[in-house]
Amino acid sequence: MKKILSSAALALILAVTTFASGHGFAAAKQEKILYKAEMKSEKELRKDALSGNKEREFKNLKIQFKDETGKVVKDLSQYSHYTVQKLKETQVGEQVISDFVIYAVSDPTGYNGMDNDSNPASNFTQTVWMWTSIIKENNIDKWGKATRYEARWDLHDANGLTIQSGEFTAKANGISKSTGKNVNYSDPKPYYPPSWGQQYIKTPSWDYVQIDNQLGGFGARLKTPYTARTSSGTLYSTVSVGSISF
Repeated sequence: MKKILSSAALALILAVTTFASGHGFAAAKQEKILYKAEMKSEKELRKDALSGNKEREFKNLKIQFKDETGKVVKDLSQYSHYTVQKLKETQVGEQVISDFVIYAVSDPTGYNGMDNDSNPASNFTQTVWMWTSIIKENNIDKWGKATRYEARWDLHDANGLTIQSGEFTAKANGISKSTGKNVNYSDPKPYYPPSWGQQYIKTPSWDYVQIDNQLGGFGARLKTPYTARTSSGTLYSTVSVGSISF
């Protein structure tokens, strides 16, 4: 009996510490490793993001300015950049499980020739990391979840800039893999204000949701109301997989 409990505890420790894998059920079945890589440094990930290098596409990434009523003033997705690195791929039974890290950043250098007063994103940037686990069935991405999120606000020009709060939200919705029922997870966290350069972390234990039916997805959003001299509004940075709205 003691030996069985010890093995179960070891499997749990591995599932928790290897956060990039994110599929604890794999411990119950024989796992065949098809691919494994060390995660790149942030410097390398940023270089890949700015140059457009990706190991696969996750297109639901955007950065927007909105006014106080929530109306989009300008979609600045062209100034947001992201990269995707595959970290691991395993086969468990008939399923292929792929683990990725997505690194997304709004790049203030995209505003060359434009002043900070009218472009507050050049005063500060928002960066999001999202570790994902995708289960492929019949060669189709069927299920997905995020196993870890990190977010950071970085100050570039404090001239006339005021930020009173920032909100970091993780979210997932769709059909649960384990129960077959619709789920709607959300974990908003406000900061008054966020600290510049500090890493904020979320490690949700939510189930996989179906992502191949245009009804389910998961992701994170940073929401930052700002005033930069005479300009004010809210900066939103969103990174997601599948279909999800915040």
